[in-house]
This record gives sequence, C-alpha cells and structure tokens, in this order.
Amino acid sequence: MTLLSTGTSEPACTERDPLALAAAWPAIAASRKRPSVFLTPEWLAVARAHDPHESLTLAIGEAPTGIIAASRAADGTIRFGGGDLTDEHDVLAPAGSERPVALSFARWLVANAGRVELEFVPEDVPTLDVVAATLGAAGFAVERARQVAAPRLPLPADFEAFVQGLGKKERHELRRKMRRLEGAGAARFRFASDAERPAVLDRFFALHCLSRGNKADFMSGANERFFRDVADVLAPLGRLRLGVVSLDGVDVAVLFAFAYAGTLALYNAAYDHGLASLSIGIASHAWAIRAAIAEGGFHTYDLLRGHEPYKYDLGATDLWLERLVATARA
Repeated sequence: MTLLSTGTSEPACTERDPLALAAAWPAIAASRKRPSVFLTPEWLAVARAHDPHESLTLAIGEAPTGIIAASRAADGTIRFGGGDLTDEHDVLAPAGSERPVALSFARWLVANAGRVELEFVPEDVPTLDVVAATLGAAGFAVERARQVAAPRLPLPADFEAFVQGLGKKERHELRRKMRRLEGAGAARFRFASDAERPAVLDRFFALHCLSRGNKADFMSGANERFFRDVADVLAPLGRLRLGVVSLDGVDVAVLFAFAYAGTLALYNAAYDHGLASLSIGIASHAWAIRAAIAEGGFHTYDLLRGHEPYKYDLGATDLWLERLVATARA
C-alpha cells in the first residue's frame, strides 16, 4: 500500500482493496452532486474486467470520504479506471467534497505517477482544475483540452411540454417523423421486461450486424461480451433499460440505456437500416422520452458522448468532457 503524507491532518489517499470499500462505495456514488451510473461499483467491476490495464483503487481516509477508480498502464501511466467504454470518469466524492478529494488524489499523483492521462471528465466538476494546478506546481508539464461533447436534456412533466420546448422547426420535424413511422404500420414502443431481455439483446446484436460502417465494426465479439456482462450485472439492479420499437410485430430498433438516480442515459442503439426513410432513429428516442416521462422519476435524458445532429434536434445541450495529460519533467 502506497501512502501519501500531506503534512497536515487531512486523510491520506491510499491504495485499497475495492472489496473493503463495498459498503461505502454505493452511498458515495449516490451522494454526488450529479450521480452517474459510470461511477458505481457495479459498472466499474464489469468495465475493469474488460480493461487490459492494471486496476488501482484509491480511497481518502480509512472510513472513506472519497474513492478513485484508477488504472496503471504497462508504461506506468495513471488513468481513471473503466477504459474507453466508460462514458464518464471522475473522482467519487459527495456533493461539496469534490475539491478536497481531488486535491488528495492530485497529491497522490505527484508522489506516485510519472505520467497522468485523465479522460472524459465533465467540465462542470472541479477535478481537472485541482489536478492541473497541483501537478503544474509540482513541475509536471500539463496539457488540458475539451475532448468530446455529451449532450443531455431535462425532462418536463409531460411529453407535450417537451415537444413545445423545441424550436419551431425541430418541433414540426419531430411530429412529422413520428407520424410517418406510426403510419407505416402497427408501431409501438416498450421497455423490455426481464423475461424478454435475452431475446431483445439477441435482436440488438443482430441489428448491429446489419449496420454499415463504424457502427457495424464497433460491435466486435469482445464488445458484445462486454454489453452482455453489463446487462447481466445492471438488470437485476433495475438499472438496465432496453427500449424496443416494433413495427407490425417485428422489433426494428433497440435502445440500450441505463436508469440511475433520475437519469435515463442512452448508451447505444441499433436500428433496421432498411427503415431509415421512416426516421426510425429520432422517433425511437422521442418514444423513449415519452415513456420515461410517463413512468415518472426521471429528470434527465442523457445522450452521452458524441455530437450527432439528432441529439440537438431533440433539444439537448452540451456538457463537455475534458482530457488532461501531464508528464513529470526530468
């Protein structure tokens, strides 16, 4: 175990066995200012199992006030844990404690890392501000930049209010596209039941195989195993949502999403591209939004990483994710 003495009474940042943090981790994850499914221990247990880098878990204090899921690459680079398939990374801290937790982590990095690469960190948290300042003061060469947008939108009390909140052009186009799909046959949307999950997942992967370009290439055998592992772990917790659009009794679109702390987060989707003329993609999202509002308990629809135009047609606005790279000067 590596200890960092800060020279103050502040708790040290230490390497810990994640099993010893099992009781504290879920509560800290839920107490963040903006909770994220990607920082829960259940998600990270799956993501780290598919990450080739060495897992490294850090905690602030014996009864932890903060947790950091990190990793160490073969060249010694320290990253956040969970790999590229984890859409958001950050230190784990209760609301109001973000800066001291980030500072303890940054001091640990000064003592233990020669190179640091922190990716996909939201710009609305102080983590990279603190890490950049601390590493810079310690002589590291620090580079920091916006990396990718993660659009999201608030969910109002009813679907009509959502539609009315769009711009005039976007409102007209969304209604037209929904009517077009509804007029093509017996169209319906549902969140798949637990009993349906195996068959719906099979259909999700089959639709990916029918895709073209990067979307088809993305769903490799390794990534399919990852998605299945995620589903197996999150479904029993009520956090997996498979949104399904059917047309004349055939499932033609599947949305792979997560429900956590009032947010429905769209992680991936697969469509029958033979129905592209029916605007099945944006209509699927509109129906998912309508179903989430009707169910209640959701305040945000998170479209996660990527700046595809349809996200802004749905009224989403950007939350930027940032990247920091720091190297100790010789």
